[in-house]
Amino acid sequence: MAVEEPDNPMLRLLREIRETQDQQTAVPGEHTKQFDGLRRGIHDWRETTATAVGFASHADIRIETLQKQVDALSERLDRLERQH
Repeated sequence: MAVEEPDNPMLRLLREIRETQDQQTAVPGEHTKQFDGLRRGIHDWRETTATAVGFASHADIRIETLQKQVDALSERLDRLERQH
């Protein structure tokens, strides 16, 4: 059988302090999980942004190349038309 302890105010306060400390110890663990989620989200966002920028700049280079080809063909056509 458990021995009943006398109602000691100091022991009661220490138990309350220990309970509060246990609750506070759980909070940083939850924050760590949330920060990890945020880090993953930022990493994914960076990859998506880099990919989108890469596609856009590749498309821009492709358009510039096509425009140069069209300009060269237009000049060639103009020269041919002037010859006849």
